[in-house]
Amino acid sequence: MELRADVESTTILEDEFRFFFEQKDVLLIPKRNTDRKNVIAEISIRKKIPEDAGFRTVSKPPTKDEPGHISAVGFEPTAEELEGDLQFLESLLSLYGVMKVSWDSARHAFIPETEAEKRSLQVYSLRLTKQYPPVYQDLKTDWINAKIGELRELTVPLAFFREGNRSYVAFNYIAAFQSFYFILEGYYSKGSHKDQEKSFTSDAELLGFTRAAYHRHIKELTDKLDPMFKFYKLTPSPESFLRLVIKVRHRVHHYFRGGRQEGYFGTPLSQELYQPISLGLMLLCAYVLFGKRDSLLAKSCAS
Repeated sequence: MELRADVESTTILEDEFRFFFEQKDVLLIPKRNTDRKNVIAEISIRKKIPEDAGFRTVSKPPTKDEPGHISAVGFEPTAEELEGDLQFLESLLSLYGVMKVSWDSARHAFIPETEAEKRSLQVYSLRLTKQYPPVYQDLKTDWINAKIGELRELTVPLAFFREGNRSYVAFNYIAAFQSFYFILEGYYSKGSHKDQEKSFTSDAELLGFTRAAYHRHIKELTDKLDPMFKFYKLTPSPESFLRLVIKVRHRVHHYFRGGRQEGYFGTPLSQELYQPISLGLMLLCAYVLFGKRDSLLAKSCAS
């Protein structure tokens, strides 16, 4: 089996380079970039699927109601191992200018070794890619008038919200979470990084936004958030969600290698753990920012 991944790098390599480790065959593949430099552009890594893995292809013929399809099973443990190796190589080669190995969208290829395997194989390659579909929103223009200049103080909080959304759709959930957190911190921390749990949970405005967002939207994420609630020994509720956000904020700012509780440390390889809390905080921040907008507009109309 082969995993082949695209590479973003400034790592100069004039010719293909092959090496072996742990029964794996690795090939670094350079291509000429726009600066006419030969840089690593692809990594291929191969390993034989174990005989006892039960690797096979499964075909389902089409019916009147459903199209047919062909799938492969039994390759997942090997693919997971090779994906971990690509993560390892991405980190190792970062010392020489590798910025990203697209291990999360690598092409999986199945390479038959005998004629019998070739005849039985119905799937030769597959590629799994992740992409959020675009979310289109109608611009409600009824609030845009001569008074919108009063909203300039929202520029920085909304910039954090924009950056958080950009990070989220790029699957950088930790960076997204941090951008969203800065919005709450800027408004409700009372200018201190200490005792933020007390500051947040005692603020009537923030509690109002949190309860509205929680009961209308965030509560739907409870199943996904439940492992985090349990990890921090919290019972799901709007107030507990705020406490959870603060605890996660502290957690992603530290990493203790070999610590007794390594779970939920933020690393570049643990992004998926933070998807639910990042989404929940995004929803809360939307309530906060719309509320701040409406409050400022109402204040400007009254003056």
